[in-house]
Amino acid sequence: FLSNAGDNSEWGAIRKAVHHHFLDCGMESYQTRVKELPTKIAADWSTPKLKDLNDLTLVQKTVCKCIFYMCFGTWLEEADALIMIGWRTKASMWILPRLIHRFLFNIGIGKIKTLREKTVGLVEKYELQQAFVGMNGSLDARWQRKPVVTLCDEIMFGIGFA
Repeated sequence: FLSNAGDNSEWGAIRKAVHHHFLDCGMESYQTRVKELPTKIAADWSTPKLKDLNDLTLVQKTVCKCIFYMCFGTWLEEADALIMIGWRTKASMWILPRLIHRFLFNIGIGKIKTLREKTVGLVEKYELQQAFVGMNGSLDARWQRKPVVTLCDEIMFGIGFA
């Protein structure tokens, strides 16, 4: 459990910054994205059926695309959505002790490292670096990340794991 109450809560500060910079319901751009979201989903999923919800990859890609769009105003391409769902599909590797990773020749660690690099590549592709620099700069000095890519990594993990 990570508390988000009080001035001494790092988690609370990060959460407030995410809402302020990416998910401020009062912003006109946010409201526009909310209205456009059904159209974006319909373009990718033109004839939805209830049984489509059994397609885990389709559902995960759609969720990642929606969250990415709501945060940044950019609808991910299919290949980029596949990168983002890697945070969820590779989750079982994160909980393994280091000793197990060593027995597995660090293959899992290599996959996670590659995923992190590809995720940061998406931030660069869509020219979102300044969003993370601004968000990091708005944090109290106690909570700022050095380098800023650390904050980017944390936020993109959240989007991909959603």
